[in-house]
Parts: sequence; C-alpha cells; structure tokens
Amino acid sequence: MDILQELSKNQSILLVMPSMQYNEIASDIAKQISGGTVGYITLNKTFTALTENFEKEGIDISNFVFVDAITKTIKDVDDTDQCYYVSSPAAFTELSIKITKLLRHGFEYIIFDSITNLMVYEGKVPVARFISNTAARVRATKSKAVFYAIKVKEQDALVQETSMFVDRVIDLSKAYPSV
Repeated sequence: MDILQELSKNQSILLVMPSMQYNEIASDIAKQISGGTVGYITLNKTFTALTENFEKEGIDISNFVFVDAITKTIKDVDDTDQCYYVSSPAAFTELSIKITKLLRHGFEYIIFDSITNLMVYEGKVPVARFISNTAARVRATKSKAVFYAIKVKEQDALVQETSMFVDRVIDLSKAYPSV
C-alpha cells in the first residue's frame, strides 16, 4: 500500500490491520514516511524495541520523535530529545499533554500506534472521546495522521466509531491475509 499517496488525498487515515502482520505493516509505513518528519506515538512497544526494529529494517529514524507510553511501566526514565515518556497508556491526561507537545514540532506525519491498545485500559466511550480529541487536534495542524488499529472482533465497535473522526479507513486484512 502506498501510504504517501493516501496521505496526499487525506489528512487522517485509520489503518485496520491483522495482528499477525502488524510488525510488517508498521515497518512498511515507517519506511515510506521516513523521508519526512515524523511524530510516533507508541502504546504497545517501548521506544527502544521500536527503534531497534526500525533500524534492523533499515529505516532512517533521525527525523522521528516518539511518545512512549510503555517504558515507564517497566522502569523510570526521563524525556529525551527523541522521546517523551508517559507513565502508562491509561494516563490519558498525561498522554494528551505529551501529544500536544509533539504536535508543536510541526511534523509532516503523526503515527498513533494503536487505538485498540487503549481498550486494554479503558472502556469504549473514554477511548473514543480521547481519539476524537486527538484527531481534532491533529486536524488543526498541517500534519498528516495515521491511526493504527488491530483487527480483532472485540474492537469492531471502537473501529467503527473512530472511523467518524478520520478522513479514510483502510482495512488491510484483505491485502495481508492471515497465514
């Protein structure tokens, strides 16, 4: 899939992807947008694990700045120039503040990885409200946003509700059939 072509026509996209191909798709998207400036919000992998994976795939992350909501659940770390840390994916207020800080950078692209991870910590209504608010704040910038969602039946209602907040929904489960 050509994400740059899709983003040339849409400011915000929701990518629904099969869990088995998540790593492959996330790397492919990162590789395609790595020529621009990227703000990457990760709710399911640590900054270290994600950057190691991207570097192993040959993805230049020198133009990336991350918001990591996982590492502080494991150990205490301080923000760096390349990564803002949040205490937990459940800390919506703290996460929102860090996203605001990220948006001030004026990135060309924002990746939100992933909305379905938030459902582990909160119910559908607060998660949908949080995503709606985040999408609106991105829309107020010139950034292009890609929201990831893992395709799982239990999350269909969230994906359907979130589809109202983005310009386009792309279901990749047909392009990447399960093995």
